[in-house]
Amino acid sequence: MNVAAAGPGADSAARPAGFWQRAAAWSIDAAVVAPLALLLAWPWLQAPARTWITQVDALLRLSGRVVGEAVSDGAMAPNLAATLLDTPALRAAIAAADAATWSLAWPALLAYALLGAGYHVAGECSPWQGGIGKRLLGLQACDRHGRGLGLGRALLRYLAASLSWATLNIGHWMAALPPRHLALHDRCSGSRVVARDRTLPRWAWWWLVFVGLANLVVAIKLSGAAVAMLRHGLGHAWY
Repeated sequence: MNVAAAGPGADSAARPAGFWQRAAAWSIDAAVVAPLALLLAWPWLQAPARTWITQVDALLRLSGRVVGEAVSDGAMAPNLAATLLDTPALRAAIAAADAATWSLAWPALLAYALLGAGYHVAGECSPWQGGIGKRLLGLQACDRHGRGLGLGRALLRYLAASLSWATLNIGHWMAALPPRHLALHDRCSGSRVVARDRTLPRWAWWWLVFVGLANLVVAIKLSGAAVAMLRHGLGHAWY
């Protein structure tokens, strides 16, 4: 019997959901909410995005130029960091890039937080006891006694999830610890996630592989662009 169809209080035979089950469910939910959040925040992202690209480009080119000039002047590798930190123009460029990053990030983060609150709280208060990701994987969010979450506890659980992020995801990795598999926000809100079947479906493994590869490709693309900008700065310094 599917745990999602059992309804609140009917999961007494369910066991704590495994870490990878929860990770797959969360990533599916994120794939639902993130595009909607970007669409909502889009009017406030276009100008900051252009500014961010300009400031990061300037920072990387300036960094390359400063490093190139320092090497040309005979600076040794251990002294390069001190040279970078002692360059007023570079410190100003770092501050400008930081400000541009925050201006770009906050509209998207705010939209995601607001939409995510409605999505997750409503889902966990519903008969599904979770969003689309949990439903697909046969998971349910419930209290410590297996009962469905009320509005207050579901909202507390969502807000407490910020602590799991603030601990650099250590709060999320806590869900890998047996026997209860409780994340930090589970502990803070008196909730848990249960599953009738602890086996992760094959399609969910492939989904996690796809998500990992997609993140890797994005990281490689961004790294390549950063290296190209640094090389441009070095070229200006040496030629």
